[in-house]
Amino acid sequence: MDERATLTQARSLLILLIATCKQTQLALEAASNILDTELTRELGAMIERTEDELAALTKRIQALPA
Repeated sequence: MDERATLTQARSLLILLIATCKQTQLALEAASNILDTELTRELGAMIERTEDELAALTKRIQALPA
């Protein structure tokens, strides 16, 4: 597998992770369970970090020669 394919696969996995975290966060917020407050906050932090990684990875892919 070449570098572009590897990076594209990694980008796809990050997109799936973000989507999964956002859906889980929505479900926890809808449940309004006070015990889930910490998990909801942690998911928010994970989403932010993953979005940053996704942006950096996208830049790396765009910088590759065509």
